[in-house]
Amino acid sequence: MKNTFFLSICLLNILLSQSSFAEDKCENKETTNLSIFKKNDYKFHTEICYLENGAYLNNYLINSDQKLFIQKSEDFAAKEIPEVKAVSIYRSKSSKTPILITINSAYYCCTPQMEGNNYNVNLYEIKKINHKLTLKDITKILGEDSEGFEGLAEGRIHYKFKDILSIKKWLDINYK
Repeated sequence: MKNTFFLSICLLNILLSQSSFAEDKCENKETTNLSIFKKNDYKFHTEICYLENGAYLNNYLINSDQKLFIQKSEDFAAKEIPEVKAVSIYRSKSSKTPILITINSAYYCCTPQMEGNNYNVNLYEIKKINHKLTLKDITKILGEDSEGFEGLAEGRIHYKFKDILSIKKWLDINYK
């Protein structure tokens, strides 16, 4: 009797531990053509992955030779699944390398404290070495402005980098 009970407990633990290591269920969300070095040479691909407690996004740069993971975007406190608001390539007037700009957003609502969108901006320098793309995260150049809220939270709050144009204007002035 004790052996059967002990064996049942062991079997239950094994089954539960295996389910906790189950892979997330991911599906394609959207793909955007990008012109980094020539017209439409890369695609920015987003997949949405579902967990028991919410969902997150994985973003990749893809061409015929390479699939490069860029970032994971999650915000389990938000009301809705995060989304990619915009993606673009910035080229400075000087000879600097191209920069990948991504803007992710998550919607918050239905609480007495706040309602609106939380934005997260990411910047990556793009280099091609031996036909392989490499990304260097340079988001820190934005400082605290790399993330912000637009909406109501004890009054109206505005975030200045919720579109690609405002980020490119800032880079024109500040990215040397």
